[in-house]
This record gives sequence, C-alpha cells and structure tokens, in this order.
Amino acid sequence: MSTAPAIGLALSGGGFRATAFGLGCLRALHDSRLLPQVRVVSGISGGSLLAAMWAYGPRDFADFDDNVTALLRRGMQAELIRSALLPSRVLKGVVSRVRSMPGLPRRRLRTFTRTEALVHVLATRFFGSRTVEQITVPNLTSVISATDLITTNAVRFGSAGSSCSAYGRIVQAVPVADAVAASAAFPALLPALARTYDFADARMGTRTEAVLMTDGGVYDNLGLSPLLPGRSRAFTSHVYDLDYIFAIDAGRGRTTKQAAPFLLGRLVRSFDIAYNRTQDGSRALLNTAVERGPLRGFVHAYLAMRDHKLPVPIADYVPRAAVVDYPTDFRAVSAENFRLLTVRGEQLTRVLLAHYCPELLAGP
Repeated sequence: MSTAPAIGLALSGGGFRATAFGLGCLRALHDSRLLPQVRVVSGISGGSLLAAMWAYGPRDFADFDDNVTALLRRGMQAELIRSALLPSRVLKGVVSRVRSMPGLPRRRLRTFTRTEALVHVLATRFFGSRTVEQITVPNLTSVISATDLITTNAVRFGSAGSSCSAYGRIVQAVPVADAVAASAAFPALLPALARTYDFADARMGTRTEAVLMTDGGVYDNLGLSPLLPGRSRAFTSHVYDLDYIFAIDAGRGRTTKQAAPFLLGRLVRSFDIAYNRTQDGSRALLNTAVERGPLRGFVHAYLAMRDHKLPVPIADYVPRAAVVDYPTDFRAVSAENFRLLTVRGEQLTRVLLAHYCPELLAGP
C-alpha cells in the first residue's frame, strides 16, 4: 500500500491569466516530482481549462506543456468570435432569445446562446470530445465546477461523478467541453449555458431537471470548496481524504483603497468585499485544518501576492506589478507575457513549497 501523501490541487479562475500562471505552478510541481501525488484537481473557469488539458490530455508532461503553450500563444478569442457569428448559430440564438422573452404564454428557457460557440471550440480540442469519466492521468480525480443560476448551487463535473446537490447525481455522460464551457461562462461576456440532465437521488428517485450554468467562480473562484476537509457524503459525492492542499490563485488581489460614491462603483466595491471575504474564509478554514488536523500542509501560490511578503528572496524574481493587471480573457498571450506569468507561477510555487512544506521535497 502506498504511503505517499495525497495532494489536492485547486486551480482558480481568471481566463488565460489563470491558465498561464497555473501552467508555471504545474511545471514546478512536475520538477519537484509531486504531480503524481496529486489525487484530485479542482478547476474553475481558466483553471478548469488547464485542469481539463492535464487530466484528459497526453500522459507525458512535456506533451501537455506543449499543448497548453500552443493554445495560450495562439489564443481562442478570434476563433470564438468566428464560431459565434456563424449564420446558423446567430439564427438559433435569436430564436432561443425570442422564445425566452417574459410575457410569452409558452415561455421557454433560453437554451441556445453564444456560449455554445465556446462549447464547439473546446470540443475540437484533443481533450474536449472526451466525457468527464474518461480521465487519462492514472490515480487522478477531476472536478470542474460551474454555478447553477436556478438553484444557486454548484454543479460539479468530474471523473468520479457529476452532480448538483439540489438534485443529486447526473446520470448522463457529460462532455468535457460542456463542463469547461459552463465553468468558464463569465457572466459579463457569456450567457449561461443551459442543459437538461437526468438526476438520480436516493430519496427522490430519478428526475429530469434543467440547469442554467454560469462561471464557477461565482460560487467559489478558488475551486477549494470540493477539497475542504469535513465535508459530508450525506450531502455531496465530492469528499476527498487529503494530506495537503495547494491553491493556485490567479486573482487580481484587493483593489486600491478608494471611495465609491456612485452606483456602479458601489456595486463593484460591494462585490469585491463579498468576494474577498469568501476567499479569506476558505483560506482560514484550511489554515485551521493544518493547525488542528487533519491537513498536514497548505500552500497558497497567489499571483497577486505582495512582493514584500515573500518568505525568502528569489533570484531574477518576476514582480507582482509585471503580471497583476494582465486581463482575464482568451486572447493570444504574447511571448513576454507568457514568460512573466508562467515564471512567476513557478517561482512562487517553489519558494512556498520549500518554506511551508519542506518535508515534501526531502525525498524518500
């Protein structure tokens, strides 16, 4: 029986910024020979794209790295626009929008939006046509999360099962492209993704329900929720016994201190407060779990970490200011920005691992 520690890896949202930063973190874990000890990977939005490319991609890390690098350097935004503007998709979108308008006697759920273009683009990738059960990395469990606007619950897709706590376990096989598109449907740019599933519940039997899925970051932008200790199998199938949790966080950090006298500013500021409080709460739970058990360690590699908070100096360090304002879209990443984002991810992961979990690097 293996005595290797079980690691949970959470990859946050943040568009290609999160994908590139997360790639750097995975490079550091690979070089430290810790990737085979990752038992669960949880992805949100841009992090779900990276999680899917790893969990459902080639087994060789160099091939995986090459695939992610090529996608980031080429970008997806132009392809998304072309796909969304196909006449057939535009027509379906208009019909679906009209049928969902308030006041109609037989109003329907808006079932076709431009987010279907994202599903299509992802489905053409090497990983996107697989179903979420068809994972390619041995001994790994995947979790890709979206947020259901109808129940306000998380919808979690994964290799060990897919579910929504309000309804139960999803019976159908779910394509990886659907899971990632739902997780990455940023509300300001992409409409929610509508799907109808058969749900199996021990108390209610099997029933058919519609879900309207938007960005998983609305529920939990760090992707930590399914990894937290103390979760009950009575309420969720996503319960994992882990020794360590690594949070790869591509968030922009706290905004500059400023007044918010007008409506839009107040709304944005209020969202930031609620968002930061939620993330602070998750990190506090994990730190407590390390202090009192059952976790042995927790590492938070944070793109927006203040430079003066580094536990030790780093040679040729990529400073916070060089990456923190990089946008959260799917445009092609320039060679220089790619270098800055990935190298900062590598640097932070290495130094934080060595500082907080040195026993993992000690070797057998």
